[in-house]
Amino acid sequence: MEVHIVKKKLGSRKELGRHPIEIDDTVNTLEALLYTLTRQGLTEAQTLKETHALSDSEIAAQAEEGRIRFAENYGENHDTMAKAMERTKQAYDDGLFKVFINGEEVTEWNAPITLCQGTEVIFLRLTMLTGLYF
Repeated sequence: MEVHIVKKKLGSRKELGRHPIEIDDTVNTLEALLYTLTRQGLTEAQTLKETHALSDSEIAAQAEEGRIRFAENYGENHDTMAKAMERTKQAYDDGLFKVFINGEEVTEWNAPITLCQGTEVIFLRLTMLTGLYF
């Protein structure tokens, strides 16, 4: 099934990106969803990229996300799936992002979720604020 992953930043109405992703019908918890997305991201990060000049349309598409990346490898990613999932879980536990499925916040790691064709999954990136020490 295809779901739409939307990335947002707190304090901004603008989306950082919207991507359709194919996932299995067996994804029924937040943990399973994040495992699937982490696996796809790790596979993409470990895939070697060709160095080529960016076209105007590629630059415009990346500018909408807020940054323009070149197709260069600055370092190889040797992470394992276990290490990547550990980082994902730690980031969720630390409150670095929130997950909303069709406008409803998912607050528990093992919370049951219902996904269907065209479901909108929003990842809201939170920013840590610094201040004075008391």
